[in-house]
Amino acid sequence: MSRADTFTRWGVISSGEGGGRIAAELLAREDNPGIDDRIALLNTNRADILNTIERASLEDTSEYTTVFGSKRGVGNNFIAGEQCAREDIDLIVGDIQERMTGADAFMHMTTLGGGTGNGSIPYLIEQLSGGADASNLRPWMDSVVHVALAAWPYYDEPAQRQFNAVMGLSRLLMKRNGEQNADMVLLASNSHLNDDGTQGSYDAVNDRIVAAIDLFISAGREARGVIDVEDYVAQPSNIGAYHFTPAVATGLNGRMLEYELMFDRAAEQTFVPMDVTTSRAAYAVVRAPEQLIESGDITETGVQSAFGEWKRDNDIGGAVGMTTLTPKQTRGNDVDVLVLLGGFDLNPLLDHSRDAFETHKQNVEAARQLGNAPDDSISEAHVADLSENLERYVSINAR
Repeated sequence: MSRADTFTRWGVISSGEGGGRIAAELLAREDNPGIDDRIALLNTNRADILNTIERASLEDTSEYTTVFGSKRGVGNNFIAGEQCAREDIDLIVGDIQERMTGADAFMHMTTLGGGTGNGSIPYLIEQLSGGADASNLRPWMDSVVHVALAAWPYYDEPAQRQFNAVMGLSRLLMKRNGEQNADMVLLASNSHLNDDGTQGSYDAVNDRIVAAIDLFISAGREARGVIDVEDYVAQPSNIGAYHFTPAVATGLNGRMLEYELMFDRAAEQTFVPMDVTTSRAAYAVVRAPEQLIESGDITETGVQSAFGEWKRDNDIGGAVGMTTLTPKQTRGNDVDVLVLLGGFDLNPLLDHSRDAFETHKQNVEAARQLGNAPDDSISEAHVADLSENLERYVSINAR
């Protein structure tokens, strides 16, 4: 087996307009090691998919895209988004199997405020990992790891979007019966990533998300002390702490800054509001110029030792996790650092949406009592199940 055969082979699956925007930013790069042409862009709206194709500069629309469901978009109704996926699950699974053959892991991309992606991605993950609706999965998919990248809506977006986000997070983390769904959920908050916290350009936010994904994937490439995707998911899942957020610092001077200061710089830039000291898992990826590694200025043992000390300094010395050192072919001393924090207290993020969540829930129930609720609105029992699941998960990780 060659060295290349040991690399993690990723497949990218996006659904909905927001997820498509993130995928387009990633796929528009000239080089996508680890992804190659394993791409599936899903939507219920053909116009949105064409926008994604244009953003990503992909040439053949039919080669990468799937339009599913009987509706031309579902608005912000995630229940309708899931129903559309149910309608065409065989089409979706068939296209994914054709495009993703040989993948070791899937990166599922969605935003949590809308309907198509927020509705379909949690359901699709459940089916691809052995759900009853996907009975013809090919054997190679049995060991695929499912990572979800989910973007939280801006805090000033309407109540329905905040409601959707809370319900979407619950569904990504757990199936309705309370079992784990995605192997790992990566969270990014639009408002937290945007400088002033209000709705603005998605491009700037998505650029930061893509930079984090690039570092995340690079850890499974040619590296010193490799963190592979199975390392990311094994221990956190065992302790019920499989939600994460990236913290990224790029362009650090590798000859001037100490390792721990690099980790501090990254941890100051988490992708959601959080308290680092509540983390139950912590991984670090350091990507440095090859010459700094060869000269001994940056070493695998140095990174590992310093990260352990950094964790102890932040009162998370017992957090599960690993480190890796990844070389990059570039001149200069610029070092990039990803600190991946998991199992942290989710309340600082959820607090931004709780009031709006309750407001929208009450509005739905009032409409139902008046007979004005649409047929594809979420039931009171379903809301209760998802809310209970999320509360239980949050309580496990609250500190």
